[in-house]
Amino acid sequence: MKLEPVRPGAAPAARPAHAGERVSVHVRGLRLDAEVGVYASERGRRQAVRIDLTADVDSSARCPSGQLAETVNYAALAETVRQIVLARHHDLLEDLAQTIADTLFADPRITRLALSIDKLTALADADSVGVSLERWR
Repeated sequence: MKLEPVRPGAAPAARPAHAGERVSVHVRGLRLDAEVGVYASERGRRQAVRIDLTADVDSSARCPSGQLAETVNYAALAETVRQIVLARHHDLLEDLAQTIADTLFADPRITRLALSIDKLTALADADSVGVSLERWR
């Protein structure tokens, strides 16, 4: 097959869907100060958490026009997570992870979500403690 050069300013050709192709969007190392924990010492104060997420996107949910508004984009994912974390106190990291997953998974273009949340200062002799969640359709 002969490939034609792309002219500057030309719209990209529509991309065909490929069997076996997986597109993922990820946010790694999102650091936020969260109110989370069941202990009295954790109430009313914020502590550092690190959030990593990977969202697999349905390959049929393509972005033929190249417009950001049509994509599952990392900035929107991070902002959604930020709003959830900062909205209220969460007793358990598991609860926080479920809330984030429920919200992000409401987007039908996301076919799989892997999420990890780590408390960075919970144990003096550990780098972090946390939970991981994976959900798929």
